[in-house]
Amino acid sequence: MLPQVLFSGLALGSIYGLVALGFALVFKATDVLNFAQGMFVVVGAFLAVTAGTQLHLPFALTLMFIVVAAALIGAAIQALLIRPLTGRSMLSIIMVTIALSIVLRALIEIIFGPQPRALTTPMPTGVFIVEGVRISQLHMLAAGVSWLCLGLFALFFRFTTFGLQMRATANGHEAALVSGINVDFVNRVAWAIGSVLAAIGGLFLAQLQLASTELEGIGLLALPAVVIGGLQSIPGAIIGGLLVGLIEQLASSYVSPRSADIFVYTLLLLVLMVRPWGLFGQRELGRV
Repeated sequence: MLPQVLFSGLALGSIYGLVALGFALVFKATDVLNFAQGMFVVVGAFLAVTAGTQLHLPFALTLMFIVVAAALIGAAIQALLIRPLTGRSMLSIIMVTIALSIVLRALIEIIFGPQPRALTTPMPTGVFIVEGVRISQLHMLAAGVSWLCLGLFALFFRFTTFGLQMRATANGHEAALVSGINVDFVNRVAWAIGSVLAAIGGLFLAQLQLASTELEGIGLLALPAVVIGGLQSIPGAIIGGLLVGLIEQLASSYVSPRSADIFVYTLLLLVLMVRPWGLFGQRELGRV
């Protein structure tokens, strides 16, 4: 029982880590706490429903549709809503992302209705049995794709010219501007990538459950994940996602499904009290 729970927790945590990575990337590059990240997960789920179930596109085209559409949505949001608020207080930007989340939820319910939608894809739904442990093929695929995306992004972030520009922008907007980097374009790409990562998470969560606006709550578990790991740490976001997934599955299996949030947010409170910059974040020092 325990090995199966641990595997499920790591697989689910990999999806959380993927969504948290998008959250951390947007914050690191633009200093914006995107509270609409959970709804980006929902958008990804319904993009999959639109392409696969309603338009009956082949799965490869469905994936392309999700990635391109999510990237365009993220870039458009940065250009139309976030960029005009440059120089405003953090509270103003946070309120805009909260309002955006509410608007996206309303639009999805108007277009698709309030009822959950089943997602039909060729992704495997069977199980492997290894020494009495039932291992879901879909969980394995979700974990594998999540780690592949994380690995590709890490290589992009470290070894490409544009990845270097993103790292420079994250370290300091003013210095990046002086160096000739188009900070506005970098920020737009950061929002596009964050939206794509959340949408991929939404694809798997919709297949594991159903496509509905309730996935927003699951997507928002990326917030405690990234805070626990450290808002300024990309590896911390991934590890935070794994921790949240493990805690959720252990609590649901051995205590009660309703207790999962209690344990997750208790850990969040403990981290904030003891190490408010996160487990892998860097402490910011200021002079008085």
